[in-house]
Amino acid sequence: MEAKEWQTFVTVVEEGNITKAAEKLFLSQPALSYRLKQVEDILGRPLLIRTNDGIALTAEGELYYDYCRRMIRSREELRQNIGKVTGKIQGTLKIAASINFADYELPHLLNNFTKQYPNIRIEVKTGYSSHVNKMFNSGEVMIAFARGEYNHVENGIRLFDEPYCLAYKHPVEYEELREIPMINYRTDGSISTVVENWKKEHSVGDVRPAMELDSMVTCRHFVREGLGWAILPYMGLGSCREHGIYVEPLRMKDDRPLVRSTYLFHDAVSTKLIAVKTFIDYVTDYYANHQIVTLPGYTV
Repeated sequence: MEAKEWQTFVTVVEEGNITKAAEKLFLSQPALSYRLKQVEDILGRPLLIRTNDGIALTAEGELYYDYCRRMIRSREELRQNIGKVTGKIQGTLKIAASINFADYELPHLLNNFTKQYPNIRIEVKTGYSSHVNKMFNSGEVMIAFARGEYNHVENGIRLFDEPYCLAYKHPVEYEELREIPMINYRTDGSISTVVENWKKEHSVGDVRPAMELDSMVTCRHFVREGLGWAILPYMGLGSCREHGIYVEPLRMKDDRPLVRSTYLFHDAVSTKLIAVKTFIDYVTDYYANHQIVTLPGYTV
């Protein structure tokens, strides 16, 4: 079997659905089903079980899936090592990034990186940090950018911390927040826990969000229009920082700053690939020399 079959099977498993996988592979559904049946015929065992929710792997399918991923990675390692011998840094980078990091940081990172290394092909997937971690842990991606607390995770590099901030149209006492609509946005549950702990400690009270929005950007627009207050990580404040909106970094009663960390994750196998190692070095060097938080007088 060839690389085409390996990648086909991996894509089907990652998508969890024949129809979605066919769309991603630019195949018709019957053509993809035929290709999968050919693989099963060659191996002489069923690899997939079709269900109402998508597909599930048989025991043989699990073994073949692991084999396909190893072969794809070995092929990529060979390709990159050949490039290394010839002095050309090339290969494929598979990256997963949290939605906010992908919005505010990843575009210019990749823009500068691809200018320096034009022979490296980059694939990107985005999602909430919890989903990004699942993609990384499953081996679907080589590099992951996730936000949250991962101090004890192996092969995690903390890139920077950013404060959670109170955002409103003008300075406000915490007690006043009880009488002002709160605006919330849908995100990882870990942020909700942080916000609730801060409200409780500062006697803001049992304030329930008056507005539940789908994105941080929409939340920011509502705050700018004076429709209520919100707690946002610094990265998500965008132009609010420069347009007269009141922004205050939050601290707990013991003066401990309330921060959200961003990590880069990699695994030992992937770092053997020259493209991955080059990208890790590039990113860590970038954040060692660039300050993310620029609020006057604020230090973490």
